[in-house]
Amino acid sequence: MTPKDTSLAISLICLIWGSTALASEDGDWQLAMIHQPSAAQLKVEQRGRVYIYDRLDDADVELAMNTQFGRLDRMMFVRTQVPTSEGETETADDGCD
Repeated sequence: MTPKDTSLAISLICLIWGSTALASEDGDWQLAMIHQPSAAQLKVEQRGRVYIYDRLDDADVELAMNTQFGRLDRMMFVRTQVPTSEGETETADDGCD
């Protein structure tokens, strides 16, 4: 890796993490990455980067599926939280071990 490549990688990391950390005051950076992606995030997704979203509510996953259709091939949802009849949430069986 050349110094130019290293500098570019560091810049992209700073752009991605900085924008997602500031995107939402309540700290839900995963939803911010889905619904308000930075230009840097979109660029790395176009180059093939897949983001793994962990423990999102099923309603948030459904919204992402319906509103971010063009980006779905770069998203992976694991340990999705689904509501139970008792009003609590449990992890859906996603078939991953």
